[in-house]
Amino acid sequence: MQQQILFGRYEVTGLLGAGANGRVYLARHRILGQDRAIKCIPKTVPDDSGFQSEAELLKSLNHPAIPIIYDLEEDDENYYLIEEYVAGESLEAYVLHQTTIPLDFVLRIGIQLCDVIGYLHAGPIPIIYQDLKPEHIIVYGNQLKIVDFGIASYISNEGNPYQSYGTAEFAAPEKRLGLPCDERADIYGIGMILQFLEAYLPQEERTTRLEGIIQRAIASRLSQRFENTASLMKELEAYAEEISEGKKHLLKNLAVIGMRPGIGATHLAVSYHVCLNAVCIPSLYMEQNDSGDLRRIASRSWVKQKNGFVSYGDFVGVFSEGKAKEWQLQKKGCLVQDFGTYESTDIELEQCDGILLVLGGRDWEIEPALALYERLHLRKHLVPVVNYDNGRMARYYARRWRRNVYCFPLDGDPMVPTIKKRQFFDALRKKEGW
Repeated sequence: MQQQILFGRYEVTGLLGAGANGRVYLARHRILGQDRAIKCIPKTVPDDSGFQSEAELLKSLNHPAIPIIYDLEEDDENYYLIEEYVAGESLEAYVLHQTTIPLDFVLRIGIQLCDVIGYLHAGPIPIIYQDLKPEHIIVYGNQLKIVDFGIASYISNEGNPYQSYGTAEFAAPEKRLGLPCDERADIYGIGMILQFLEAYLPQEERTTRLEGIIQRAIASRLSQRFENTASLMKELEAYAEEISEGKKHLLKNLAVIGMRPGIGATHLAVSYHVCLNAVCIPSLYMEQNDSGDLRRIASRSWVKQKNGFVSYGDFVGVFSEGKAKEWQLQKKGCLVQDFGTYESTDIELEQCDGILLVLGGRDWEIEPALALYERLHLRKHLVPVVNYDNGRMARYYARRWRRNVYCFPLDGDPMVPTIKKRQFFDALRKKEGW
């Protein structure tokens, strides 16, 4: 495919992936200005009818975890499936750059897989996905989508005839043996995904409770396996609820302020907010300064706006204080308020039960930092944080003030809840009793 413009509407901007049976391109709709993923399958591929079957199947589905199909095109050489572009990465790629992942993340992935696979199973004619594996699960923030429905199939009460397909490592025993399969083959697949993720948990979070759930999901005997996704999902949700019980002491209103413009208050506020959401602690970001950063975020084509909320991955922002109060009543989570530079925010700070104070550590910043701390140090739950991974100055301030002073790690993207940032905020919350 040498042309840059497809069907007069799509400008090809990159290659997302390639395999033996085709390629997936990134393209931009020339009028709408939105990205699309275009799957290109040569007509010379044996049994290319599977491609059209996938397209017809996907067009009949409507679930947040299944990419939207916009169009199906063809030319003399290829078929083209034009679908929603998900700006994330496969679960397989995600774990490669994580030292460890939190138990909350594993449970959340399992719950969302149960939800979408349960949706497939619940149709008038049930569908089994058949090929759950890490590379077919796209993670974007705290959400996922499953892709590549090439071997998904409708099943009847007698089982389905497509036993020979799928990836052996994650396939159910009955599938590998060439026996008829039903919905429990997908339950086995979910269990294998959980087992795959379990290997990346910190040692202290590898629990017998999770292992018991996994072993029941991947039981060789169908009679010992979870009967349906609803029963597996119920177990995972109950475990997640037990874990969240220990987090109810979380501060409800947190202020983030910086000693000067450009010191990193917004970066820290967004980072803290997305890290909370990444471990299933509900959090909402609210801009309490005149920088306009939230509106600039909202203007991006890949960012969603709905009912006054701005969302992308683990980030959820709000413009209205009224909407923020409604959210807190419903979610009972943490409102992270970004005040930007400290000036005269005394009235607003009175309403907050915790303050992250972002300080600089360069020589010319020391005296202003000392003066600002002296002005604020009696406020409830004030926590000083030094930016730019400046551990030397954090230790200096800690000795001077005889208290904990934290050093925020170097970080490129506040929207990404890296393991290093999660560990930083976990340690801060534990030490400060948040």
